[in-house]
Amino acid sequence: MANYAIAIATFLSAAFLYSLANRHHPEHAPYIPATGGNAPLKGVVNEKEQHNNTPCYVDTDLIKTLGYEYAGYARWEIAVVQTDNFSGFEKKLDLPVPSEYQVLKLNSPERKLALPAEYCTSNAVIEAPIPPRSRVDASSLVFGVSTSLERLDESLDAFAHWAAGTNTRIIALVDSQDHWSRVQRRAARMGINLTIIKSSEDTLDRYFSLTRILLQNRESADWGVIIDDDTFFPSMSNLINELKHYDPSKSWYIGAPTENFAQMSMFSYMAYGGAGVFLSMPLLEQMDESFDECYAWKDDGGDKRVARCVYMHTDTKLTWDHGLFQLDLWEASGFYESGRRLPLSIHHWKSWFHTDVVGMGKVASICGDNCQLNRWRISDEWFLINGFSIIQHSYPVSDKDLLAMEQTWDPSPWAREEGYTYSLGPLRPMDEQKISFRLKTATEDGNRVRQIYVLEPPEGNPDPPRVLEIVWRVMNQE
Repeated sequence: MANYAIAIATFLSAAFLYSLANRHHPEHAPYIPATGGNAPLKGVVNEKEQHNNTPCYVDTDLIKTLGYEYAGYARWEIAVVQTDNFSGFEKKLDLPVPSEYQVLKLNSPERKLALPAEYCTSNAVIEAPIPPRSRVDASSLVFGVSTSLERLDESLDAFAHWAAGTNTRIIALVDSQDHWSRVQRRAARMGINLTIIKSSEDTLDRYFSLTRILLQNRESADWGVIIDDDTFFPSMSNLINELKHYDPSKSWYIGAPTENFAQMSMFSYMAYGGAGVFLSMPLLEQMDESFDECYAWKDDGGDKRVARCVYMHTDTKLTWDHGLFQLDLWEASGFYESGRRLPLSIHHWKSWFHTDVVGMGKVASICGDNCQLNRWRISDEWFLINGFSIIQHSYPVSDKDLLAMEQTWDPSPWAREEGYTYSLGPLRPMDEQKISFRLKTATEDGNRVRQIYVLEPPEGNPDPPRVLEIVWRVMNQE
């Protein structure tokens, strides 16, 4: 029976890996927006008319970082009224569907190009909460990550979004301390309380060692949180508020399984590391009593070793917090564009599916944390997903359709679509002809945030990319 079980497991693993290697790559959607056909492009902005001190301009330096020589340019201006009486965002924004694009010449030395004043007139006005005077206190959390020094350095900008100035601590176990002081100093400049520890252990052993290190460095923390270097928390305030539902004086093992039922059947029902593994201090104390035995389970991955130790040496079971996401989806645009509650955590943002989470978070300074990934309807087909994309569906999308998440990723092996409904449902089919402007960069500019969304032409198409800039500005600070 044991050999039979091993054979079945081997077959399932091979089939699953084959499905990943051969996952579906959708064809490019049509490049030209469908509003009135191929929208005419206006002339190049006259460089003689550009003035660096004009109140209405294109920040060409920002667009030049994307490597374009020319770009078709359109713009939305959204004014934000910050108020104590904020009760939620409206579902629709009264914005004009872009129909014409000004051609920008970007291979010139000018840093700003003047625009006609009408470009900078507010297209829409929204209300948003007044931002807090200080960042949330997250001293109740101590985070641990097992990674390389290079990847740690690459993650600091993202870590700063949720950790900087919050009194939380991050302990990083790395395989090398070459130039570690540079990374340490950079983190300190960003307001991140980071401790770097060199370890000769392999990555998975270091991962499990974090259970002891977090306990030994608990100080005033109630929770030890093990993360991957590509775990991202869009809102530390939301995370702290969510943890208030759990009594930290009791044993808690909190996290999220993979969204893919077939994958979970292979690797176990457990807290997957990318979503964040939240361990209360009483549970860490229990686990530490069996540390040596659990550490010796070399056949298990880091997060699975943690799960096995919890399950075999305590009576604590996984509490699935549905705001945490492992995001084992590859093509995850449908997840980001779902318009659902802002996730507490997301994963794989710099590997399986590249997402500019740092750029996504910039707009929070203007319209609040929960403005990130908020979905507004622009028309029957057009939608703005704040900090991620501007999309045009190939058909009118009803409010009923919007209840379902667009499944932009492949069906789960064996379980097909139902392999994801248990975690993400309801789902709707992918719109293969959807047009998508993706966020490429964003920057804060005084009381403004500038977002650059780009529609890339298909490979071989000589037309310039299309840039739709959104300028968010605080109206009651002008």
